Amino acid sequence: MNRKIGSVFTALALAFVMIPARSANAKITISTFRLHDHSLIADFEDASDDGCFVTQTNVRFTESVTQIGGPPIIGPPTTQIDLFYANACTGEFFELTGGTTTQTFHIANDLSSATLVATVPITDGIGNNATVNVNVRWTANAPTQRVVNTTVTHDANTITVDHINFQTRAALVQGPLTTVLNVQGGPTTFDLARFPEDGQLGQDAEGTRTVTFLHAH
Repeated sequence: MNRKIGSVFTALALAFVMIPARSANAKITISTFRLHDHSLIADFEDASDDGCFVTQTNVRFTESVTQIGGPPIIGPPTTQIDLFYANACTGEFFELTGGTTTQTFHIANDLSSATLVATVPITDGIGNNATVNVNVRWTANAPTQRVVNTTVTHDANTITVDHINFQTRAALVQGPLTTVLNVQGGPTTFDLARFPEDGQLGQDAEGTRTVTFLHAH
């Protein structure tokens, strides 16, 4: 995924995605996973009419996630969310990520359409938490092709890299996709899918997920 951020938010985005420096005594552990079978990807944006805030949300589903190395993780997520929020008027910005192993999905055999329903907890790893209500539909609008996709997400404690090679069809996507975020003005409801961007339906996915855990001493 290449995150699309309007120019007014570029400085905020660049400042946020810099991972904080760790001390020389920080302990790092890595877990790895195999990703395969069907997959779904969708990107959405929301923005205020006054130009103050923007949210960008990436939804990823992989039908099968199997741990193959590193410290064990109970129930590695099959549906993952990455949500970026920036407000140019207040200077607030943050990124929340998370996942779940519980979802309802349907993917057509010819990759012509798909649906995904889930409730996904997300966090920045340092106390800012939310829940995203996912009810997304994909409708294919292009022929099948072979695609390689890499996604990098992180919070204060982890860095996750997904790398997938799969047969995929580009698709139109639509919500609803909603959440309540704890922003400076107080808890606020967001329609995260107001401006749909990119979508993909995939099959025969083969890939890896690498989760790096940052443990400060």
